Amino acid sequence: MNPLLTVPPATYMLIGALVIAASPNKLYKPISLLAPLMTLACIWLFPEDLRLGFEWLDYRLIVAQFNLPTKAFATIFATMAFAGALFAYNQDRKVELAGAMLYAGSAVGVTFAGDLITLFLFWEVMAIGSTLVIWSAFNEPWGDAARKAGQRYVNVHLVGGAIMMAGIALHVVDTGSIAIPHMQIGASMTEPVAMIGADGQPWALPQLDSPAAWLILIGILINAGAPPFGSWLPDAYPEASASGTVFLSAFTTKTSVYVLIILFAGCNLLVWVGALMAVYGIVYAILENDMRRILAYSIVNQVGFMVCAVGVGSALAINGATAHAFAHIIYKALLLMSAGSVLYVTGKRKCTDLGGLYKAMPVTMWCGIIGALAISAVPLTSGFTTKSMITDAAAHVSDWAPIVYGSDGEGAWATLGGLNPSIAWFVLVAASAGVFLHAGIKFPWFVFFQKPAPEKDERGFKDPPWNMQAAMILFALACVVIGLPPGPGPLYDILPFNPGNAGVEHYHAYNYAHVINQLQLLLFAGLAFFLLLNMLKRTLTITLDADWFYRRGALLLWRWILYPILLAMEPFHTGLISGVPKAAAENFGAGTAAAGEERTYRPWGVGRTVLLLTIILFVLLILNLF
Repeated sequence: MNPLLTVPPATYMLIGALVIAASPNKLYKPISLLAPLMTLACIWLFPEDLRLGFEWLDYRLIVAQFNLPTKAFATIFATMAFAGALFAYNQDRKVELAGAMLYAGSAVGVTFAGDLITLFLFWEVMAIGSTLVIWSAFNEPWGDAARKAGQRYVNVHLVGGAIMMAGIALHVVDTGSIAIPHMQIGASMTEPVAMIGADGQPWALPQLDSPAAWLILIGILINAGAPPFGSWLPDAYPEASASGTVFLSAFTTKTSVYVLIILFAGCNLLVWVGALMAVYGIVYAILENDMRRILAYSIVNQVGFMVCAVGVGSALAINGATAHAFAHIIYKALLLMSAGSVLYVTGKRKCTDLGGLYKAMPVTMWCGIIGALAISAVPLTSGFTTKSMITDAAAHVSDWAPIVYGSDGEGAWATLGGLNPSIAWFVLVAASAGVFLHAGIKFPWFVFFQKPAPEKDERGFKDPPWNMQAAMILFALACVVIGLPPGPGPLYDILPFNPGNAGVEHYHAYNYAHVINQLQLLLFAGLAFFLLLNMLKRTLTITLDADWFYRRGALLLWRWILYPILLAMEPFHTGLISGVPKAAAENFGAGTAAAGEERTYRPWGVGRTVLLLTIILFVLLILNLF
């Protein structure tokens, strides 16, 4: 076997991050393109039956193995890293590209992880890489805002990581295993998959019957951007550079979807969490004025579709979540490339400051429109073929979910918390119309068309450099190719349950009823936009989200509660600190030593005391490991 194939695929981008950071200015840009391509080649050449790992304590860590959704997620992660590096090629952003390779490589590492410990380690390295991407915007006009947003971002993800780690630790204590389960198709594509643990027994986490399951789920949902934890996303992503936001849009939330698939497929709570995300993202995106914050809230909305599909848990739904994540990374990156190009050329980011750019930036405009059509699930685009799987899977829940009747004769659905599963389908369909309002029409309209273009544009605006145009055109073509009938084309062959598996039927998105229904939905949504255009026009306002509680609320908590308590305790604290050493010295006779005599007491500062305690704790930890 080729030795290069026995290396975990994530290795190439992780090493690439180090090489980029240490390389001369003329070399790091080509390396940023080469590392993702090498990773992509390794993903496709990696043997599907190979498991790379090593022994650690009493556990076997698997750093590389194929799980069912691995190939699709890893492929799009590596592809996105290449396209993002191409988009940033003309800019001098060594720190950003190094952080992006670390970020993307860790995301690939998560998809290949064969145990919970390896998964968690890559999960945390992702937070480091993404924070570097945000902080690398320090030289932008909004650099101070980027620094503060990056600090809030890393704080949220450290808290989420700590919660997830606690859940994994409890799970290991309860079960003695760190293995990841595997999925088996149910009786049909529309019935729930079976989650089987390493011991051959049903996987328990989706039942949420233990503290470990709840902690792991909360840790994942924080990264997924689920409300009320998801305000970090529109807070941090728009503060990155024009190219940095493109990288950020791809990995954290979609890696969360991947982990939900392999650990919580069929968890009914996720249906309603996903539905809430879909609606929440639409409401805030419609209210927003900053074009990149509009698209950031749109990420929450689209991830909501995927989370809902994971909760449905059928083979069709899992395929839909995977395919939609694949397509979403492409069209969302395309939209953010379009917005980033506008920001790069004009220096403006608010809809109230933009408009009339359709003549000055035609390539950017057309690529943005294609991305807007794809996210709106217009037929002949990628969004139509992938989102259709999710809505169809939600529509079929009532086919297998039984109604249980109580002693009073009242019936309730046995799944989805007793609620009618048709509600979830209705919310997703309504959310599809909302997507067309905020991303399909609002973004291109206010950025490119809301003002008439001057006959002679004296502002000097034009399409961005060749590399940025090339990246946009590449992803615009991908949006169209994936959406061609019968759809989703070659993507279907790398989905978790593909036609090569027994019992898997090929999905056909293009049927008469489905196409007509979608076109009607889009037609009325578009009509509503222009009828309500005066109400939807943005003003110079800001939108308050849940991040207010830890940005302003925490400050108020400190100012009005914690700080007064500390002031009240100051006399006691001062007396304790000054009195204890003095009393100890007197008790040991050191305080009355005569002149010239050897003192047996030496006062220690707080720093030395903390250092001593740290050393003691570290030694105890090492001894405990052995």
